[in-house]
Amino acid sequence: MADEFVATMNHAAEQAVPEAVSVFSEAIRGMSIQDAKAILTGPNDAATQYFRRATETNLFTRFLPLVKSATDKTGVTGTYKKLVERANAGNLFGSFGSAVANLESVDIDQYVTTKALDGLFKIVAEEEKRIRANPVARTSELLQKVFGAVIRQ
Repeated sequence: MADEFVATMNHAAEQAVPEAVSVFSEAIRGMSIQDAKAILTGPNDAATQYFRRATETNLFTRFLPLVKSATDKTGVTGTYKKLVERANAGNLFGSFGSAVANLESVDIDQYVTTKALDGLFKIVAEEEKRIRANPVARTSELLQKVFGAVIRQ
């Protein structure tokens, strides 16, 4: 049952990720010269930090209805409630039973949305690190010019 629950949560999160493209595009269009300079001269995750700051609220707002729809379709909430009920009925968690009882108040859709964003920004950070470290990863002419100029300075 736990595996089914995790699989349905992952599926719900995956359904929301395509929304990120337009939100990231808006953040790029709204980027200031100071933001761009801070990204180029900042740490290996400077762009990721910028995108998280500039997009997280908007991404959450856009992801949440998609996650809710997906969790409704896949039965995540029902699966979660069954899991908590079984844990409580079987006293599986012993003295931690009250903590499990508190799980009933967790908003699954917000949790899945937050975890989807965490996963998205983890992937962005990994890609940023790869682009900064490996000239071959700079697949566009713009990336080659920008990061090539920074490295020569």
